[in-house]
Amino acid sequence: MLRTNHYAVLLLVLVMLASLLVACGAKSDTTGADQAGSTSAPSSDSTNTAQKPAASESATKLVKDAKGREVTVPMKPQRIISHYFPAETFALGVMAIGTNYATATQMMTKEQLQGTEDIGGQGVNPNMEKVLALNPDLILVPDFLDQNGIDALSKIAPTVVISYTIDLFTRLRTMGDIMGKSKEAEDWIAKYNKKAQEKREQLKSYIKPGETATAFVLFQDKKLYVYGNLRLGSTMYDALGFARPEKAAKLFEGSNKDTLWQTISAETLPDYAGDRIFIVVNEANPDLKKVADEFLESPVWKNLPAVKNGKAYVVGNKWSFYDPITLDWLLDEMPKLLMK
Repeated sequence: MLRTNHYAVLLLVLVMLASLLVACGAKSDTTGADQAGSTSAPSSDSTNTAQKPAASESATKLVKDAKGREVTVPMKPQRIISHYFPAETFALGVMAIGTNYATATQMMTKEQLQGTEDIGGQGVNPNMEKVLALNPDLILVPDFLDQNGIDALSKIAPTVVISYTIDLFTRLRTMGDIMGKSKEAEDWIAKYNKKAQEKREQLKSYIKPGETATAFVLFQDKKLYVYGNLRLGSTMYDALGFARPEKAAKLFEGSNKDTLWQTISAETLPDYAGDRIFIVVNEANPDLKKVADEFLESPVWKNLPAVKNGKAYVVGNKWSFYDPITLDWLLDEMPKLLMK
């Protein structure tokens, strides 16, 4: 009997010990789980702090481009390829990671292009391999690129098409909106307008009220192209206040308002010539230089009142560009000629 009781007591003790060990193990597991949860899930403050940069970097917006395409772009792009528009991105305080050097080097200095890679594409699509290697998060291209090129670029990064023929100030505002640089666009325009006003004041004693001006460019077809309201026209008419000769003004009325230029024959030049004349000659091109030299020795040119009065100016190809850097430069260069 005592032996039976002894085994019963021993069995009871073993059961109690087993129960105690199970309870302790469960508590230990719960504590470990709590500690693991604390490590992997920080407090709400630290969670928000850790997630903020990622949320900012991944934030996007929808824009409509010049071809009517809706494109999702980053709110704050960091690596922008600006094909044909490097001067615009530069004016907005952004150094493009890639552009076509053939055009860019005619508008910008080596210092201004430092850090920007050449992606090729003079008149055509950029080199896709070079674009891909630069790992852009936004690509800006002009509307004269073919659709296949635009589609190929869109597979690399969000690609926005921008009109190449709209006025510069609209283009800057459009790009500022796309890039999250609207304030910078307005600041640049305000600074430019202020400088233009200062130049008008400076030229008051050199330009008579109502004095007219016209700008031309001569190509190898031996035809003259009259500049419209954009390019050189922007500096002559909007910035410095020249008037346009009546017949030249009619070339750019109505639907032709934003046309870059209109063609005239050399023989009709006297009908469109202003009191001041600017003619753009690309002296780097031997064929064009020869055509220009012949024309500038012709009776049609030499008999113009502006030529006889010393108010006709032969200028280089840089004058023909239409970008923020060139327009700002022209505000200095054109008055220099006018005050001679």
